[in-house]
Amino acid sequence: MDQPKMERMLRLMALLSSNIMYTIDELAEKLGMSQRTVYRYITTFKEAGFSVEKASDYVYRLST
Repeated sequence: MDQPKMERMLRLMALLSSNIMYTIDELAEKLGMSQRTVYRYITTFKEAGFSVEKASDYVYRLST
């Protein structure tokens, strides 16, 4: 995996684990990526064993 991709994934992980709830649109805008990429990274987190919950429509967060 290339370094810029890993950096984007870690930034997304930090946003998902914060106390602020972000929509997919907000995450995509903050990270400068498409909504589709945000969804792909969320799927990658789930496949890696992270607990990602859907808080409401289009709002996700990392569970503790």
